[in-house]
Amino acid sequence: MFTNDTNILVYSIDATDLPKHLTAKRIVQAHTIRRYPVMLQSLSELYFATTRKSLLSNADASQIVTRTLSISPVIPYDSSDVAAAMRLHDLHKIQFFDALLLATAARSGCTTLFSEDFQHNRAYGTITVRNPFLLSPAELDALLD
Repeated sequence: MFTNDTNILVYSIDATDLPKHLTAKRIVQAHTIRRYPVMLQSLSELYFATTRKSLLSNADASQIVTRTLSISPVIPYDSSDVAAAMRLHDLHKIQFFDALLLATAARSGCTTLFSEDFQHNRAYGTITVRNPFLLSPAELDALLD
């Protein structure tokens, strides 16, 4: 099971970099079809990033977030995730909010986090970060199935 960092969600909307857009859109579509969990943190960051960069109007960003909330299992972080994030932050020297995303995704049962903001193929406990833009089509297909 996989989930997505905010950057994948943003690329699925922003077609400025067409190859990344198409890859991200494919990942998000597969994610939605399988009804895999979405981290509330990623949805919150999606709204902020797309409206701050004027990629979307507030209304359009709200519509995407609201639609996602209605069709996908959404996982908020909890106190155990904060504790795990502090350990990950200390152990791996990663940004705290990245650690919080990893901790929440791991608790939800995800084994893969798609992101371009971490070291590719790096494992953090039970979850491995994959940069989908560095994967071959066959490698991506295997992770999406």
